[in-house]
Amino acid sequence: MQLICEGHHRISADEHVHLVMNKPVMDEEPVLVGSTPVDALGCSIYGTVLRDGGVYRMWYQAWADNWDGIDSTLVACVESDDGFTWRRPSYGLVEYAGSKANHLTDLPFHCPSVFIDPHADASARYRAVGFMRDPVHGYGYRMAYSADGLHWTVGPHKLFGYSGDVISSAWDSRHDCALIAMKNATRHGVLSRRTFYLSEWNQGGLTRPVLTWCADDYDDLQAHMRGFHSADYYGLGLMPTDTETAFGFLWNFRHLPPIHRWGDVGRVDLSLVYRTERWGRWQHVTGRPDWFSAAEAPVWARGALYTASTPIHVGEETRLYVTGAYDRHGEAGLQPINAVIDSMRGRGGFSKVGVLRWRRNRLLGYAAQYDGIVTLHSEPADGRAPILALNVDASQGDVRVRLLKRFNWEYIPIEEYGFEECEPITGDHQRVEVRWRGKNGLPAVPSTTPLVAEVKLTRATLWAFDFVS
Repeated sequence: MQLICEGHHRISADEHVHLVMNKPVMDEEPVLVGSTPVDALGCSIYGTVLRDGGVYRMWYQAWADNWDGIDSTLVACVESDDGFTWRRPSYGLVEYAGSKANHLTDLPFHCPSVFIDPHADASARYRAVGFMRDPVHGYGYRMAYSADGLHWTVGPHKLFGYSGDVISSAWDSRHDCALIAMKNATRHGVLSRRTFYLSEWNQGGLTRPVLTWCADDYDDLQAHMRGFHSADYYGLGLMPTDTETAFGFLWNFRHLPPIHRWGDVGRVDLSLVYRTERWGRWQHVTGRPDWFSAAEAPVWARGALYTASTPIHVGEETRLYVTGAYDRHGEAGLQPINAVIDSMRGRGGFSKVGVLRWRRNRLLGYAAQYDGIVTLHSEPADGRAPILALNVDASQGDVRVRLLKRFNWEYIPIEEYGFEECEPITGDHQRVEVRWRGKNGLPAVPSTTPLVAEVKLTRATLWAFDFVS
C-alpha cells in the first residue's frame, strides 16, 4: 500500500486535516539478553533480523566477558520460531576461551547488516555489509557473502572510502536492489558531525554514494529543548515499501558537555524520515518530533536506542528490533574499564535487545477531528484497477469517498460515485474496500487517465491506500 506522508505527488489534504504519527509500543522485557561467555557483557542489534523459511534469524554484535573496551567484531546468530524466544545453536565455527561450542559466526564485522539477495547463486544467497579492521587494507566498510549466513567470505576491497562504524542495509524488492546507508565522520561548521551517505547495490555493483543526512542547527535546537548541548545522527534503519516511498528510522544522538571535537556522550532517540521517490530528497516529519525516545523506554533501555538495519512484517504487525542501553552513549568511557565491566556484569551486560511494534502500514496518517478531505490520485495504468482499498481507523466516526475524473484539464465528479452513494466505512481496518451502492469496483475510464478519490474523514484517520489491480 501507499503509506501516507507529506509532500507526495499523489496525496494532498485540506486545512481541516492534520498529520499524525503512530508511535510504536515497546515490550517491557527484552527478548535477548547476554547469557553466555561470548555475549555476557551485552547483545547489540547492530545487525539484522530476517524471517527466512519460516524461521527468524538474528545477527547481532556480541560483547564477550573478556571485552577490552574496543568495539566488538564478534557476530553471533540466534534463531526463533516466533521472534520472541531465541535459541543459541552451537555452530562450532569460532573458538572462544578454548571452545567452539558457541553461536558465533565467522563474519569479522562490527555493525553487521545482512540481507538476502534473491538473484544470487546458492553460494552467495546471504550478503552482509559491515565495518572491518583489516591490517592490510585498513579500516573501512566491506561486503561479505555466504551460503548459510554462518560461513562467510569477505570481499578483498573496501566498499567505501569513508570513516565510520555504522552501516545498514535492506533489500528493496520494488527496485530490485539493496539500499545501503553508511556513516562518515566529517567536520561541518564548529563541530565535527556524523553524516550519512546512501547507495544502491545489485549484482552490477554499487551506485555512487549520495550525501543524505547531516544534522543542522535545527537539530541542535531540538537537543537544547531536551536539555542537551548539540546533536548529530548516529545511525539509520531502512524500510523500503512496495511503492516508491521509503521510510527510515533515524538515530538522533543528543550530546552532553563537555564537547571537544565530537559529541561523545549523550542519549540516542529515534525519529521518522522518509522519501517519496527513488533518489528523491529525504525529509523529516514537520517539527522533527521523536517517534520513540529512550526516555519513554523501559528502564534497561533509557540511556540509548539503536535499531536493527530494517524492520520485519509479521501478519498485520510490523516489528523493529532495537538495542536498549541502560547508560547513555559514551558514559562507559568516562570510567576505568575494569569498573565499567564489573558494573555491566552486575546487570546482565550494558545492552539488550528489545522490540518496537506497531500495526502494519501505519507510520504517518491524516486525521480529521470533524470533517476533512484527503485527495488521492491513482497512477495511470494499462488496465483500470478494480478497487480502492484503505487502511483507516474510523472507530469514532466514518469515511466516505467520491471519485473524479479529468475532463478538459479539470477534475469533475463521476456520476453515481459520490459521497451520497458511497457505503460509509466505520470501524478500524487494516484493509477495507470502498464500495458504492449498486456498483462493482471502480468505474471504467481510459487507461491513461488517473482517477482521483476525495476521501471525507469524519473523526477518522487515513494511514494508507491502494488502487488495487
